[in-house]
Amino acid sequence: MRKLQEPLTIRGNTIKNRIVMEPMVTFSFHGDNGSFYGSQHIEHYTARAKGGAGLIFIQATAVSGAAGSTEKWSEENTRVLRQIADNCHEYGAVVMMQLACGDLDINELTLSEIHSIQQDMIQAAVTACALGFDGAEFHFAHGYTLCKFIDASYNRRIDEYGGNADNRTRILTEILPEIRKNTHKKFILGVRMGEYQPESRDGIASAKIFEKAGINILNISFGTKPPVQPVPEGFLCSSMTYSGCKIKKEVSIPVIAVNEIRTEEQVRFLIENDYADLVGIGKGMLTDPEFANHVLRSEPVNMCRSCKNCFWFTDHTKCPARKSILG
Repeated sequence: MRKLQEPLTIRGNTIKNRIVMEPMVTFSFHGDNGSFYGSQHIEHYTARAKGGAGLIFIQATAVSGAAGSTEKWSEENTRVLRQIADNCHEYGAVVMMQLACGDLDINELTLSEIHSIQQDMIQAAVTACALGFDGAEFHFAHGYTLCKFIDASYNRRIDEYGGNADNRTRILTEILPEIRKNTHKKFILGVRMGEYQPESRDGIASAKIFEKAGINILNISFGTKPPVQPVPEGFLCSSMTYSGCKIKKEVSIPVIAVNEIRTEEQVRFLIENDYADLVGIGKGMLTDPEFANHVLRSEPVNMCRSCKNCFWFTDHTKCPARKSILG
């Protein structure tokens, strides 16, 4: 039986345990001196690295502006991002940036606009590498721009970016060689995606294409809509979590299972039964910076209270679980 403490090596990067901090956006954080990223973000990610997370994903960062070093890729923002990477490494965490492409109608994009997005995708990944991050994850989930490309029910394009699964994944697969050429050999490339695009077979097809194209890790969440399919009897987690388990059976690269995983029992269940290679923690990691250490030591976790309207998405200072940590 595989243990949570067992390391996992990807492209020469050793992830010290199987617990992952997912890329949860900290909506109420503010940057310094007019920037988007600032000291709050540094403290936030440093605390989770100190808290034992083996792999940390920085929240979704729009690639727009990367090619021109503007917007979230300005000098002040990249200074903060570099500090985050350095601090996470200080505590032994592998750290990756999640890269997003907004929320556009992909059926209305011209070829020139797609190629412009691709240039920003390339430069964002290359810059992440230069800033000291161990990898970059492209956000193909949750109904956003890249998700719409691989969703067979949404993508109505009749050019090389629409139609079959090879075309629907092309926005990333055709730029991977350029990214590889401009990053070091240990740089990890990942994709966050869902199983149902809109059918299970569509997500599985995309996952296999990404693997063949050189993607190193898959982070399985949901596509346009969260899955509602039943899970096997005795399975301790959600339908979305089970999507990760199903994708794992179809590929040979590491797979992260996610969604409402908030207890030590769930984490150990997924790893020790080989349902997933890694377990992604979202709100549980927000409400308990020491979530990973607590689970690894079988200590009580400061659990998310499952508030109907999550305060982390409006004002994190009002989160009752966070207040219990601060006393």
